[in-house]
This record gives sequence, structure tokens and C-alpha cells, in this order.
Amino acid sequence: MAEPNKMLEETANYLLNHCFVLGGVEDQRAKYLYVQDHLPEVRAVFAPLGYAVTLYPAPLQAAALVNEHEGSQARLLKYESILLLVLRLLYLQKRESLAASADQVLVTVEEVQTELQKMNLPRRLDQRTLEELMRTLRRYNLARPVGRLTGLDSRIEVFPTVLLALPDADLADAAAESSRTREELALYERPDGDASGEEEE
Repeated sequence: MAEPNKMLEETANYLLNHCFVLGGVEDQRAKYLYVQDHLPEVRAVFAPLGYAVTLYPAPLQAAALVNEHEGSQARLLKYESILLLVLRLLYLQKRESLAASADQVLVTVEEVQTELQKMNLPRRLDQRTLEELMRTLRRYNLARPVGRLTGLDSRIEVFPTVLLALPDADLADAAAESSRTREELALYERPDGDASGEEEE
């Protein structure tokens, strides 16, 4: 009987739980390199389940587990989607100003809040809500806090997978979701509860 391949099992389970594995993150690098060097074997594990494994070489250095079946993809809550959109925008801005060899893209909570304000959302994200949203994004290897998010100068590391989780084709949908959320929350902000939007003469 053949010995079980522990690294294959570990990597496959990691992909199942996190969707992405990153070569640019130290504690994930070995798993990414394993996928890179043993891609046919990793794909063979998931193929019977209807999953595809896609490898993105440098500069992204990511492997992604994709399920094309309707209803099987991870579903983000409204504010999770909006935060992901903001982090994607900030990631692209920061990458333009960083050296090509830079591994980390870091943004501050203040930068995130500034971008959220540009969307004219009725309320800011408080620390507790932001931490809850970040737990989800961290689970899927999209971003992670650097330490605790205790103030506006607290930092968030944004991973290149934000470009894969929210590809260009989905940006319009995410923007529309942001607009709908703004409109829905605005109804609760009006003191008279009037949802008609008509001005008094």
C-alpha cells in the first residue's frame, strides 16, 4: 500500500478551507511551491469534485481553487463585498507606487475609511464591524490585519488575490451592491422615516 502524501493532503485541505494559497506569504510559500511543482497531482484530487485548480505565476504568485457549479462559490455579505472593493482599489493604487520587488501591500484603516466615505455610505465602519469583516477576508486569503485594528493608523496587508476574487467583470456588480446598500441604509437615517425622497415645498 502506497504511503499517503502528507504534503498533498495538507495542501489540498488548505485550498478547500481558504480558496487561495500565496507564494508571497511566508507561511504559505511551501504549499504554493508544492502546487506549482505538482499541479497535475493537485488537480487530480479535485477534478472528481468538480473543482479546478488555477496557478497564477509571478507577480501574483497564487493558486486558486475554483468551483464553477452555480451556488457553490463563497458568498460575501454586503459590507464584505464593499470592503473587498475598497481594498482592491487601494491595492492597485499602492502597487503603482511600490518597487517591483516589494512583497507587501499595506494600507491603513484611515485610507480604508476615506475610500468608504467617497461612497457616501450613511455610517462609518466601527472597529468591531471592521474586525468581523476582516475575519472573513482573512479566511479566504484576501487580506489580513497587521496586529490589532485599534486605530486609524492600524495597517492591513492586502493580498494580490483581491484581483482574482473580484475580477474586472464583477466590478460593476460590486459597485451596484455598494449603491444599493447606501440607498437602503439611507432610509433608516431619515428622521421622519419618509422613503419617498420628495422634498418639502
